Amino acid sequence: NCKLLEVLNAGNNRLVDHFPCMLRNLNSLRVLVLRSNQFSGNLQCEVTINSWSNLQIIDIASNNFTGVLNAEFFSNWRAMMVADDYVETGRNHIQYKFLQLSSLYYQDTVTITNKGMEMKLVKILRVYTSIDFSLNRFKGVIPDTIGNLSSLYVLNLSHNALEGPIPKSIGKLQMLESLDLSTSHLSGEIPSGLASFTFLAALNLSFNKLFGKIPSTNQFQTFSAVSLKETVGLCGLPLNNSCQSNGSESLPPPTLLPDSDDDWKFIFAAVGYIVGAAN
Repeated sequence: NCKLLEVLNAGNNRLVDHFPCMLRNLNSLRVLVLRSNQFSGNLQCEVTINSWSNLQIIDIASNNFTGVLNAEFFSNWRAMMVADDYVETGRNHIQYKFLQLSSLYYQDTVTITNKGMEMKLVKILRVYTSIDFSLNRFKGVIPDTIGNLSSLYVLNLSHNALEGPIPKSIGKLQMLESLDLSTSHLSGEIPSGLASFTFLAALNLSFNKLFGKIPSTNQFQTFSAVSLKETVGLCGLPLNNSCQSNGSESLPPPTLLPDSDDDWKFIFAAVGYIVGAAN
């Protein structure tokens, strides 16, 4: 029965299509892998998005998806909001019977990318959660609702066209082990909440427009300068450039000069008016 499907791995094929909206009705779906295909378009579907409440792993990396990240996506993925007192049990992994009235179970195998390396999950633990939207063409801001996914282990939104600040709500993801927001158009300061992470082992914020002082905690000292490469507005360790004591490290990068001759004429006229008034 398709409605009872828990794992769908269609990755690394040559599929050319829009997002398969029929999947949005699969409330039983726990793992969705569509990576390395030629899917395009946005993720909007006419069907209700109150589905995928059991989703734990979604990997749609290396496609041509576009559009914005809908805030409701992350609000409905309840399986990524496991309570802190959740206790793993002997059968605490994704499994489903392949014989009726049998105690035998089939454990699927899924390959995902974590900390820049591919890893194969033979037995998918229920407490393991991962989101990989990298290498697409998503734009807009990262929704604050992503902070609701309190049990998220891996978050990779790199190589997109996302803009705006890193939401402060990401600081709520205290279970996060790998965070990659590199190669986009993110701006603003690094949220102080990231400095409180204790399990974060891999961080990449490079090739963005971030600025300000890097949180001076032991956690951030463990990351190499490569993880913050080409973020010229940042200062402090692990980068070599020191922050100035006058608070200028919190200032955003300078604005661009006017592009057209008309813009310059307007500025010169305004300056002449001010000088004339002063005389």
